[in-house]
This record gives sequence, C-alpha cells and structure tokens, in this order.
Amino acid sequence: MQTGRNDMIRKMNAGVKENTRIFAAVLILFVLSRMLLTFAACAYNYAAGTYTKTWDLLYKFDALWYVDIVENGYQSVPNSVTGYANYAFYPFYPIVVRVAKGLLPDRFTTNQVGIMVSNLCTLIAGFVGVKAVRAKYSEDTGYFMAFLIFFAPHTLYFSMTYTEAMFMMFTICFFYFCGQRKFLPAAIAAFFAAFTRIAGVFLVFSLLLYMYEADYGWKFGWRNIADFIRQIFLCPLRLFEILICPLGIFGYFYYLYRLTGDVWASAHIQVAWHNSYEGILRTLFYNLLDSGSGTSSQYWALYAVFGIGMFVYLCWRKQFAAAVFGILAVGISLRTDAIAISRYIMGNFATYIALYELLRGRETVRMVVMNVCIIVSGLMYYMWFAGECYFIF
Repeated sequence: MQTGRNDMIRKMNAGVKENTRIFAAVLILFVLSRMLLTFAACAYNYAAGTYTKTWDLLYKFDALWYVDIVENGYQSVPNSVTGYANYAFYPFYPIVVRVAKGLLPDRFTTNQVGIMVSNLCTLIAGFVGVKAVRAKYSEDTGYFMAFLIFFAPHTLYFSMTYTEAMFMMFTICFFYFCGQRKFLPAAIAAFFAAFTRIAGVFLVFSLLLYMYEADYGWKFGWRNIADFIRQIFLCPLRLFEILICPLGIFGYFYYLYRLTGDVWASAHIQVAWHNSYEGILRTLFYNLLDSGSGTSSQYWALYAVFGIGMFVYLCWRKQFAAAVFGILAVGISLRTDAIAISRYIMGNFATYIALYELLRGRETVRMVVMNVCIIVSGLMYYMWFAGECYFIF
C-alpha cells in the first residue's frame, strides 16, 4: 500500500515538473512574440511621429463591436443607416471580458481587459498545443506548435479584443482531450467553442469521428457504423457528450429569438457585412477574378486555397477529425464570401496540426518557416498599426 502511494506521489511530482518546464518554455516564446508586437508599435510611432499606446493601436474593426457588447449589451434591431447589428457576434467572449472587467480596477478600459483575456487564452493555447503534440509524439518537444500559435501570419488577432484567441484555446483543448480519449472534457470544450464562435458547432462531427476511431479504428463498414450508432443510444454518457457540443449555440439562438423574434438573426445579419456568392467554388472563382476589393479579394481566395490544401493533406495523413472540422469551419465562411478568410484559417487549429505534420522532421525547412513567420508577422503588425491592413482584415 505504502509503495503504491509513493509511486503515485513520484509520478505526480514528475508530471508537475514536466508541466512547469513546458510552461516556462512556452512563456518565453509568448513573451518574445509580444516583444515583436511592441517593437512594431514603437517602429510605427517613430515613423509616424506619434505616441499612441499599443492597446489603442490594436483597437480597430471587430474589437469596437465586442467592447460595445460588453458595455451596452446586445441591440434588438439593426442600425437604420448601416444595417449592422452587434448580435452578429457570439456572446461567450464578451461575457468573460465583462466578468474580468468587474474583477479588475476601474482604471482598466474594456479594450485593455479584452486584450488581457485574449493574451491569456493565447498563452493557454500554446501550452495545451505543446501538450497535445507531446502526447502524440513522445520524442518531440512540441515547442514548434507554440511558436506557430504565437508567430504565424495573421496571429495578430490573438493579441487584441477578438474572439480568435479564445476560440483557438477551446478547440486545442478539444483536440487534446480527444487525443487522450477523454470525451467528456472534450465535449465541454466544444460547448464553449460553439458559444464563442459559430464554427465551434462543427466540433461535434470531429467528436463522432474520434469516438468511432476509438472503437473501430478507421475500418468503415455498414456493420461497424450501425453498431456505433446503436452504442450511442445504449450509452447515456456518450449521448450526453455528443448533445452538449452544440448546446452553447442553441442557447444563443434561443436568446436571439427572445431578443429579435428571429432564431437565425445572427446569420441573417451577415448580409450587412458580406457579399453572397452562394457556394464555395463561386466564391473562390469570383474573388480570384477580383470582384471589387482590389488585390485583397485575390489574396483571400489564394489563402482559402492554401487552407483547403492543408485540410486535404490532413485527410491524406488520416487525421479525418481535424480535416472535417477545418473544412466545415472554413467552408461556412467561404459559402458567402472570402473576406477575412485568412484569419479564419489561421484561427483554426486544424491548420496548425497540418503545418506541424508537414514540417515534422524537416529541420531546415522548419527554420526557414520560422524566420519567414517572424518577418511577416512583424510586417503585419506594422501594417495594422499604420491602417494599411485591409487585406489582413
């Protein structure tokens, strides 16, 4: 009895030490990435002859909407001039920012609190991302995953009052727990992901694939599929895990029905922001031909092709759960327009899984990619601060 207890204590201590080392390394990478952001802000202020604080330079576009939701709540009718309405934005991130703001001193603005929340989520995402890699590849350190999350192009959204960082954190937690075959915490992570952004609802399909793989591997057959479906209904816990994944989004839909009388209000209001090409292929075709947003449309379309290529690569590597989530989450945006698709792709953990798999074991290429990421991210920070960022947005 005593020997077993001592072994358990030693394992716990070893686990704590390992997690401490991982967190310390991830924290260093995180601080370096924020130093790059700060350097870009200083360079911009020097070139522009101004002194604008970094958090004010980050306060643009969707950040204004989230601050408005935190401070004033949701509006019941669209703006009579623009047609915009803030209920297009999902509620969990504003809820967390509002709670955090209530716990912090009044001298912190809503935007500053939002930046704090986003950066904390990014740090957690980097830590869990490394853990996910090490769980799958015990011989890897996994720190390259954290580097990608902190330094890859378009990850500037993880530094500001946007939902991307929180959504990334929940999706990484989902894939980490699924990799451990811990489906209940994975389902809870999916619940909060769907409550943060609509794309999170598609994690339920990834959960089903992980469950199927755990039971049958990738041996598809009518008998296996029928038995899998039957087991779902015979196992209350498994059914509960599946049902709670989309529950967050259904709760918001009910709230919208009470607020506006339209359960699909958040989807219907999107036409105020986007064109609708009514299909992924039509969206890619018209944006590649330049449909009116200058080179931004072509850039977004090419980035969409890059993202789809990464998800196809995941299918080739038989990582179907990640591939399906990537395709569905990005596809829902491409169905109407390609605007801002670059940040949706780089805000999707499936992209990072594909990049890590693609570059694993290719040290020279990985070093080149790391240097390119640092340079491009620094330039994107500067362009965002300078307001020359429409193609980024």
